[in-house]
Parts: sequence; structure tokens; C-alpha cells
Amino acid sequence: MLRRYTWEKAKEKLQHYRRRTPEVSELYQIVYHSRADLSVQWEMRFQHHYGCLRDEVLKAFDEYLNCGILAHGAARVYCDGCKHSLLIAFSCKRRGVCPSCGAKRAVKFAEHIHREVIEDIPHRHTVFTIPKRLRVFFRYDRKLNTILFRAAWSALLQVLGIDERELAAIFTIQTAGEALNYHPHLHGLLADGYWKDGVFTRFSEVDLKALEDAFAERVLAQLHKQELISDDDVAQILSQEHTGFGVWLGDAFHDKESELFVARYIERAPLSLEKLSIQDDIVTYTTKDGAAHEFDALEFLAQLSCHIPKTYESITRYYGRYSCRRRGERAKIAPPAEEQESDYRREFRQSSWAACIKRIYEIDPLECPKCKSQMRIIAFIQDAHSIKDIMKAQGIPDFQAPPPIPKFIDTAQAIDELPSYDSFEPSPDDF
Repeated sequence: MLRRYTWEKAKEKLQHYRRRTPEVSELYQIVYHSRADLSVQWEMRFQHHYGCLRDEVLKAFDEYLNCGILAHGAARVYCDGCKHSLLIAFSCKRRGVCPSCGAKRAVKFAEHIHREVIEDIPHRHTVFTIPKRLRVFFRYDRKLNTILFRAAWSALLQVLGIDERELAAIFTIQTAGEALNYHPHLHGLLADGYWKDGVFTRFSEVDLKALEDAFAERVLAQLHKQELISDDDVAQILSQEHTGFGVWLGDAFHDKESELFVARYIERAPLSLEKLSIQDDIVTYTTKDGAAHEFDALEFLAQLSCHIPKTYESITRYYGRYSCRRRGERAKIAPPAEEQESDYRREFRQSSWAACIKRIYEIDPLECPKCKSQMRIIAFIQDAHSIKDIMKAQGIPDFQAPPPIPKFIDTAQAIDELPSYDSFEPSPDDF
């Protein structure tokens, strides 16, 4: 079994920044040895359940294999004090596959939300879910996610009886359930109150049952309008005691740590390396309650492919007072900003990568491991031969491919494919 690689365990051992080694993770082993077979066997094994294999899925897997690997491109950082230099591998920056890039994206999103979007008021974490029988439509057509966004926002406006200029919310679509199953649902940050004539007033209470009914009504109406469900389907769902629709509102919070935590959570990557393990040819994904879900390598990649968004797909949307338009309107009438750039903007302008790493690891990646001085990026290198020469000079070992995964053999299918001898007739040459 490969060495387990997680952010938490790496963070505990770090005294200074070190290159992560994605090639020792179980996920890298699976993608490295199974990506080619996935495209070959997709139509026969998975197309009936997952639909056509999307180009962005293969591209995401290919770029993940290059992520964090020095041979595929690196930045060279240099210390003017002690003349020490390091190579820092490029990242893939893809969504849905790479846990490292997903963690950095979540951290950057949370910082942006906290400093640039939400106001200094209480907020609540909210979740909108739909029945299992409707999830299949969203798997085959990701454009339908817009229905969930619009239904949640319009349901809030109706139940709360508030104009859209007076309410504020941020929603993110999450497609992965606890077991990596396909489970499209919305996570969001909702302002715990409304603005009236510039004055913020807290909600006294929110009728969750009315909110759930309004959300269900809008989702069903839109799916019916697109002829995905019939009148009988709508009536049958609404006649049940538990329709499968759900709305949850967490307790209000009004502190920086909670805002950052919830923002990171709603933007989290679908996959957790801590839950992933490989034993022989079995890939196991273990949930928080200890339930183990087993796949072969190709089944696991097919399941993961559901959670890879399209290249330009928007998975986060801002509504009401937090929409880009409203924020822009307020910025025009706001007092002139200070000429001096904020520490936050300066840090991200200089090196957003370094800032994200520092927030995740609590280690400055541009701090020299020898003299603790600040290092600077002096070159971006993409030539494989040049990188190999520098790696050799610095004593960095070459890339080592992960061990192969034993092939899964369907015994029943193998027996069925054996030749039949029922009609065998020997010839004289056989004796």
C-alpha cells in the first residue's frame, strides 16, 4: 500500500516548505495506471450509466498527472542571502480531481468572500437538497444546475417577503455525497437579516417548511416545463410525507474564523485522500461513519468523473446585495479608498500561490530553509532537459512511477468467454 498523503500529516512534519509528492498518493496511482483504459472501456462499461465521456474529464485527469511533478514544469526560486535555490513544481489548477488545487482554491475563495464580498453582519450556513429520483437528470445535463440556484433564491425571496435588493446570499453547487455518490445540492452563506433604508435588521424566525415547499414547487415546475417529469410524477412526489426535498439552516455566526471555515467548506473539493485506500485490486472509499464503498480502479474514475465541472462552468453564484452588480453600485458611491494598498491585496498580487500555501500549511514557501530570508522567483522553466539537469545538480531524484494496480478480472465473464466444445469433432490428425 502506498504511503498516505494528506494535508494534515504533511503539515505536522513541516518545518519549512517542501515539494509535495503527489506520485505517492493512491489517487495518483489510480489515475496513472487506469486513465488510458478508461477511455477505451468507457462506452462498453460506463456510458449507459454516466453518459458520454466528456473531453474535460480526460483533460482533468491528464493535467492532474502533471500537477506537482517537476519534470512537467517548475519555477526556480533563489535566495540572495545564502545563494540557495529551489524548484517549485507547477500546479494543474483543475477542479474536481486534484485535492491540492482544490484545497488552495477553497482557501483563496474563503479569503475573497471574507474580505471582498460579505459585510460585517451575522450569517447562516444553508443547504438545499433534492430527491434521489431527480438527481439523474442533473448528472446528464449540468445546465440544469441553474434550476437549483434560481429555485433556492426565489424561494427565499417569497417566504421571507423581501425585495432582492434587501437580501444577500452566496450559493455553491456541490455534486458529491459523503460516499462520492452523485448528489447535487446547494451549500450557501445567507445573511441573517435584511437591509431596509440602509439599516440591517435580523430575522426573527424563518419558516423552514414553507421554504422547503417553495423550493420543491419551483424545481418540479422547471423539470416539468422541460418535459423531464410528468404531471403524475409531480403529484406522486408531492403526495409523499417526505418528498425528498430539504432545506437546512445552521445557527447564526458572526466571527472571522466561522466565516472562513464555512466558506472553505462550501467550496471544498469532492474527493478526500484520507478516505481513499487500495488493497490489491480493490479501491476503497471510507465515509465518516466507517462505511466502506468498494470499486475497481475504472469504476472509481468513472464515479469521480461525475464531479468534474465543465471548463467554464460557474459553480458559485452571488445574489441580492452580494451580487457583482450590487457591489459595483455600492463601490461607485463609496468614499475613495486609501491610496495605500491593503496587505491582503498586496500579498495576493505578489504571489497568490505563496499566499495560499502559507494559509494551508502555515509555512511560507518563499522562506529560505537555510537562512530564513525571503526568496524570490527568478525563472519559470518548462524545458524537460533543463529541469532534469537542475534536479541532478540539487540531488533531487527522478520521477518514479507508482506501482501498477492488479488487474480486475470478472471471473463469470471470463468463463462465459471460454470456447465451447459441444460441437467439437476430432479429425484423424488429432490422433
